Amino acid sequence: MSPTEIVRAPDVRAISLISSAGRAAIGLGLLTAPKPALRALGFSETTSATVTVGRIAGVRDLVLGLVTLAALENPQRLRLATFANAAADAGDALTFALAMGTEERTAGSRGIAAALPAALAGVWVAWRLS
Repeated sequence: MSPTEIVRAPDVRAISLISSAGRAAIGLGLLTAPKPALRALGFSETTSATVTVGRIAGVRDLVLGLVTLAALENPQRLRLATFANAAADAGDALTFALAMGTEERTAGSRGIAAALPAALAGVWVAWRLS
């Protein structure tokens, strides 16, 4: 199967679209409405510091999602974008795992439940594109 055919394969296409659209939506939510977004993610308190960090994460996710959407037709660019997403998701999973030992257990468990499968799906898509 050629790289162009792999990019258009239903599994690769679906995971790439869902991942990038979801990431962009989460990023937009964290950027524009950080307090409700942080509460939805399971954080018990929002302070000016958590709002700021939430917005930083929101910009990161929005950019990663849009870059992935823009790369959907180019196998090499999509592979790089997918690796970047998987790395960010793996870092998020680790961060949420560390939160499990704090008062933010709910955020930790919700975050792991989302970030770990996303990281694994990203690695799988990148592998398919190699």
